[in-house]
Amino acid sequence: MSKEDSDIPAFSLYGEGMPFVHEAIQSTLDLRSWNDLSNEEKATALQEVLNNGWITKEDAVLGTVVYLNHMYLRLCPGKNLHMTPKVYDRFSGNLVERKEAAVKDFCRIFIEEAEPLVLQMLSKFLELLIDQGCLNRAKEAVQKDVRAQQIETAFDSFDRFANCINHIFEQFAVNQLVTRNGLVPRQDETITRELHSPTLEALSDPKWQPVNETLALMFEDYRERKFPEAITKAHSAVHGFLQILVGEPGSNAKGELGKLMKEGKSSGLIPMNRFTEPFLLNIQGFITSERATNSTAKPSLSEASSADALLMMNMTLLFLQHCLQAAR
Repeated sequence: MSKEDSDIPAFSLYGEGMPFVHEAIQSTLDLRSWNDLSNEEKATALQEVLNNGWITKEDAVLGTVVYLNHMYLRLCPGKNLHMTPKVYDRFSGNLVERKEAAVKDFCRIFIEEAEPLVLQMLSKFLELLIDQGCLNRAKEAVQKDVRAQQIETAFDSFDRFANCINHIFEQFAVNQLVTRNGLVPRQDETITRELHSPTLEALSDPKWQPVNETLALMFEDYRERKFPEAITKAHSAVHGFLQILVGEPGSNAKGELGKLMKEGKSSGLIPMNRFTEPFLLNIQGFITSERATNSTAKPSLSEASSADALLMMNMTLLFLQHCLQAAR
């Protein structure tokens, strides 16, 4: 630092680097479900969404509530919209009124309904923010840079809303995290930042769609406390990933997990050296062992716990991350 620079005052924000100050202002909470939030907390969270301008995306809100009413007609969660039937004419009909009704329903569901419906609503809203045209162009792109650019454009609005919801979830200690692959269990900040977020973002390439579908089911099983099923899905995700990784372009390789691992290592698609080989062999052994003892693939030898499923899920993502980084 030059003498001139040292003369410039550097203002320090009070509490910077002092966690106890932040704790004194707003205490840290243990992770909890959406159902554990009070209505006042949910109203504050909803206002944050409104303040960021997201509910002005009336097309996505309307599409979301239409979807919920179609899927759960007996419950009819969007009653305002349901009582505003579509009017057809050569102009716009009653589209404005229907959008306004959908916004009212969206806000009511956000505060008053239980976690499964709220999370499904947010998930559908997020899906509708993805530009499917760009995603389709990404599937057809041959050049990697063009493919990557189309993926980023496709997820532009999605990523910004995900950041908004993830900030809310973090502030209110909600045990969920929005990723490009769906909602996943929130864990330690370091695991989320270094493992979950970058791995699931890399998997947003359309060619990994079958893997993403399996991972989404894995996380859903975990949320529903179906821990053996989650372990089974984790094994299936690794198997499906290796089938795509090792297979020829446009086709999947055949064979069991061990055979695919061997092919991946011999072809250099799974990078191995004296540092990574023992580590990856341990991961392979762990995944195979957990499938044999704790999953639904075979008669279970022990009752899988939340910790068993979480470890299996993390090891799965760690393996995928290693392969994806090498493929860039």
